[in-house]
Amino acid sequence: MNFLVSEIVLGKYGYMIRTTIQHQCRKSGSPNIVKNGRTRCGSQQYLCKDCRAVEVLTPKHAYSLDRQEDILHAYQERPNMRGISRIFGVSRKTLAGWIKKNS
Repeated sequence: MNFLVSEIVLGKYGYMIRTTIQHQCRKSGSPNIVKNGRTRCGSQQYLCKDCRAVEVLTPKHAYSLDRQEDILHAYQERPNMRGISRIFGVSRKTLAGWIKKNS
């Protein structure tokens, strides 16, 4: 969760609006976070100093929940993992994880 903080300041050319984004931990909601390296795919990780959680502020989801439900419904109709992965372009490992999670 992020908060937008705006303030009006007197600058060199008159009044200006300065906007800053204050990031917060997704688990505890604490603004007390610091950068903590990167993930394998290159996303910035943050460490919450209060709850000690290490996480990405805005995680990437490759497949929407609707798309995932459509793929799992197709798998339930005809349980051929190789064919489903070929038709929808999803790896068999990802499909196996979804099936295991929803079982």
